[in-house]
Amino acid sequence: MTEALPGGIVARLETLGGELAAWVRGHRGATLAEHEAGVLGLVRLAMAGLLEEVVGLSTPGLDGRHGPLREACPGCGARRSAQCQRERAVLTVCGSVRVARAWYPCVGCGHGFSPVDATLGLEPRGRLSAGVADWLVHLGATTAFRDAADLLDRLTGLAVAPETVRQRTEAAGAAAEAAIQRAAAAVAATREPAGPVDAAPGVLVVETDGVMVRYPDGWHEVKLGLVGGQDDGVLQAPSYVAARAGVEQFGQRLLTEAARRGALDVVGRAGPVTGRGLAVLRAVVVLGDGAVWIWSLAAEHFGERTEIVDYFHASEHLWAVARALFGEGPAATAWADARTAELRQTGAAPVRLALAAATAPTPAAAAVLRRERGYFRTNAHRMAYPAFRAQGLPIGSGAAESAAKHLVQMRMKRPGARWSQPGAQAVLNVRCRLLSDLPLAA
Repeated sequence: MTEALPGGIVARLETLGGELAAWVRGHRGATLAEHEAGVLGLVRLAMAGLLEEVVGLSTPGLDGRHGPLREACPGCGARRSAQCQRERAVLTVCGSVRVARAWYPCVGCGHGFSPVDATLGLEPRGRLSAGVADWLVHLGATTAFRDAADLLDRLTGLAVAPETVRQRTEAAGAAAEAAIQRAAAAVAATREPAGPVDAAPGVLVVETDGVMVRYPDGWHEVKLGLVGGQDDGVLQAPSYVAARAGVEQFGQRLLTEAARRGALDVVGRAGPVTGRGLAVLRAVVVLGDGAVWIWSLAAEHFGERTEIVDYFHASEHLWAVARALFGEGPAATAWADARTAELRQTGAAPVRLALAAATAPTPAAAAVLRRERGYFRTNAHRMAYPAFRAQGLPIGSGAAESAAKHLVQMRMKRPGARWSQPGAQAVLNVRCRLLSDLPLAA
């Protein structure tokens, strides 16, 4: 025996069918663009009513199976009786819907409540469904808030103010920041992951970079960290952290993400045969541009590690020397090309010899030469590129540089943009979670 379809749903579908039939009669010979716009408009108008019917039929307290019961107040726990029906409008992905539900005033708390709101997962006094709020956060983290509101209207017919997009995006980012701080504190206290581990495949790789973002008081560096797995020469499953923060604060943030990806996994024990011995952590490859803070961070937070200076950053240092020694021209190009080839094929040793033999033509060139001699001396063991490549390890932090562009610059460095510290961090947090394939709710 076939179950009868709900009359309210059938009636609304029949109304939609009649409207579509009327459209057909009135638009003979119309273009496809006209038809898709017309049908989409009619379906959009019908969706809100259909959602109201579905919610009414499936929600206890709205389905008409029993009258209002005494319910426990979520604030004080006292059982209260319904006093009246209150209608609530909510903007959903299907359009604006209205829900008339029983309202329970609580004299003890001084507030009212409706169990229906809790069943439907509605925020107190909120006017947006979770689905619309999620859309706003995604759009607000992707483009300017005004553009996001315009895009939502154009694609869905839902009208919200740009300020609503901003508030929702920044609220989601602030919630993520609170979760990050809690996790970082837990990792610092326990030296263990703060939650479930999502281990990166293959060789665990940590890359860092920095990018300038404009704030009301000028330009400041946002540090970016990437954690992923190098497998068969390909970086896989990258995840990201980003913050305008000092070295210590950013280091803890990066360690927290690396711990989530398996950096604190114990892979063995070292020491005497008897007893537990010292824990051996998963090996980590750390790539950076040679800044001292990167290696200090790695030394403080990671166990067995391979430190690698990004080859392209090292090459830029050689080009700086070439221009200081020879100016712009063929001589500089020839010298830089020879040194960068030596660096890639042999490592830092021949480059250091060439730097030692170089003669500076001016005091300014001498200063550059002294600086770069120190750079290559300090980082020589991090430039063993032939050995790194033989092990299948990456020698370039291109993934982090790319992330600096698509994660930070594409959203944060728009014309005229000036970011407050909380607003910038909130948007960065949301973008990091989205690009890391993590849920927005931490």
